[in-house]
Amino acid sequence: MALLSFGLDYGIHTLQHSRDALLHALDRWKDAQFAAWTLFAVVLVAAAAVYCRWFGPQAIGSGIPEMKTSIRGVMLKEYLTFRTFFAKVIGLTLSLGSGAPIGKEGKGSKR
Repeated sequence: MALLSFGLDYGIHTLQHSRDALLHALDRWKDAQFAAWTLFAVVLVAAAAVYCRWFGPQAIGSGIPEMKTSIRGVMLKEYLTFRTFFAKVIGLTLSLGSGAPIGKEGKGSKR
């Protein structure tokens, strides 16, 4: 799990660093920066959605309701497979690497 977590963090960091480098390269053109910033996020999130839909349709969603159902004794077809696992890992890396406010960042802060 530690190696998996490290790999996810490294992939997310690499994607976010790539976005920052792209924006820095377009420093003179503000319109191009905005277009690149928007397209980078849209392309990565779309790639994550298409990959999950094509490679592991059971990976779509948070997984919490599915795990609750599985713990209660209902076996979901193809939910706990390596195919779904890899689809979750790739989809999560692409989605978080896009810079979209999802996951822990997307929840409203309760102060």
